[in-house]
Amino acid sequence: MQHRNSSMFNQGWQKLSEQTKQDANLDSRLVCVQEAVRFRYEQTDDPGHDWLHVMRVLKSCKQIGALVGADMQILASSALLHDLINVPKNSPKRSEASTAAAKASEDILRNAGYDDIEVQRIQRVIIEHSYSLGYPPSSIESAVLQDADRLDALGAIGIFRAATCGCRLGAAYYHLDDPFASDRVLDDQQYTVDHFFTKLLDLGKQMNTAPAQAIAEHRVSFLRDFLTELRLEIVETAFGDFPN
Repeated sequence: MQHRNSSMFNQGWQKLSEQTKQDANLDSRLVCVQEAVRFRYEQTDDPGHDWLHVMRVLKSCKQIGALVGADMQILASSALLHDLINVPKNSPKRSEASTAAAKASEDILRNAGYDDIEVQRIQRVIIEHSYSLGYPPSSIESAVLQDADRLDALGAIGIFRAATCGCRLGAAYYHLDDPFASDRVLDDQQYTVDHFFTKLLDLGKQMNTAPAQAIAEHRVSFLRDFLTELRLEIVETAFGDFPN
């Protein structure tokens, strides 16, 4: 059965493919990687880690990478492959996802014509992008992919993704009696709004590159505006300051 969003994905794929083919800095091997992974991402039922997510991350990688002198072939290939294996957020094996994705990428890269050193570099970037593992970036390409992937958790798209993730976990939007955790422990497995305070609002401080820091500052501000509006809509009396 054809995926219900197939036409949307096809349009996005065609646009990205044409753009990539015209980019003199990226050779035909990258197009081979795109063609190999596109169908895998199209079949996912997780819109937070689908082909649209990959395209957004790739776009951010290109924008940031160009400003910080990254190897665009290594960076773009890593972006396309970084979520090749997606493990649910509540799985005990979640931290193994990036390592599994790196392993799964090897045959794709070799079939596309990448040499041993390039494959190893790309695999290292894929592994290090993982938020769960918490590895510091060992290269500028790793730094940029970390930033690009985490930027996608912020701003308007970040709100979409937080809500989607919460629904997939079976979480309520917020705690009825204490929405902003004034007198309880934050628990983003149970309440989606808690995820803003346990992770999202702090992501801006974790960006590796100056361009990403500037983008993150704007997107975190957007999240705070959203939370302010949410408070107005669901809380009749103030519960005190938001958690820091």
